[in-house]
Amino acid sequence: MNRFINKPISLLFFVSLISSLASCNSFDATKFESNTKAEIIEFIDGNAGQVVSLAVVDSDNTYQYHFGQLSNGNIPNNQTIYEIASITKTYTGLVVAKAILDGKVELDKDIRHYLKNNEYKNLELANQYITLRHLMTHTSGLPQSFAYSSEDKAKGVAVVFEKISTYTKDDYFNALKEVKLNSVPGEDNQYSPVGTDLVGYILESVYQKPFDLLVSEIITSKSGEKHTKIRSTNVEQSEITVGTDGEGNPMPLASAYWFASGGLTSNVESVTQYIQHQLSSAPEVAMSHQLLQEGWGSHGTAYFWNTYEYDSNDQMLYHSGGSIGTSSWLAIYPKQNMGIFIVTNFAGEGTQPELNSIANKIIDYLLAYNKTLNQ
Repeated sequence: MNRFINKPISLLFFVSLISSLASCNSFDATKFESNTKAEIIEFIDGNAGQVVSLAVVDSDNTYQYHFGQLSNGNIPNNQTIYEIASITKTYTGLVVAKAILDGKVELDKDIRHYLKNNEYKNLELANQYITLRHLMTHTSGLPQSFAYSSEDKAKGVAVVFEKISTYTKDDYFNALKEVKLNSVPGEDNQYSPVGTDLVGYILESVYQKPFDLLVSEIITSKSGEKHTKIRSTNVEQSEITVGTDGEGNPMPLASAYWFASGGLTSNVESVTQYIQHQLSSAPEVAMSHQLLQEGWGSHGTAYFWNTYEYDSNDQMLYHSGGSIGTSSWLAIYPKQNMGIFIVTNFAGEGTQPELNSIANKIIDYLLAYNKTLNQ
């Protein structure tokens, strides 16, 4: 399959994923495992302290691999905890789908219905109000961040981390009361974790439960995930894998300060179960895969999922995750009953596009391998 991804989807930095993959035609289709391992080994290419964990799922088998060695000498395994950053958004979208089925929210209703209406007259432009559809397709007109500015970002990671680590829920809602929309809701795409966090706060309001409990009750208790958790400042952080920047320098963990837009940590065992749940027939899963907006070319957006070739047998739903020091990629193929997750403790400028490309190749290896088994 040829899959061309070119969409801004990382949490801290806009990443243009210009990743084209021509169908593989120079490999032995019977050697799925060795082909897969070769891709990851080439990606790591001897970088000291870099590790990669990988899960591939299809209807018959689950493949889980780990590569590299951490700087402390530990070798990753299925229990190794990573920040999964923006992949959190797909969990948020799944909770929204359940809330719609439960009659708690409506997709195209003015979100101020779920807030204090009189305090948010600013959340409309040209007589167009913001809806959950706009928030989940990043077309609300809200900015990327309240916690830090473009000037802060230009000063480096340390400044950004200091800003997000001291930013509170009260700060968020004070900013929400004052924000001026950058565009008319529904017109322009602007990646907005601010909007995703607003979805999380709305869900807490309509269910009268904290977001982490909603994730547990609606998703992980059903999928069986024991290690997918929303981190907070009062939770032990030492078990989470510390990531590095493009130069190999240790980076701070940010999951404790991100919310519905990027606060989850997990491991290969649990994300494997999440993929299997995403390939199930659960009503909220089916709803969360519904197309909310057609995009450019063959791309679109579902419930925080980015989509590719939505109406074809090659339908793909995908999201990347970029924390300050960790990069990840998750893609599912509902019509082919397949999925893939890759995570590495490395966050260089091009890491997420590389993971995208590697994932595409591995899926092609698996398709070719399965074809040989059925001949």
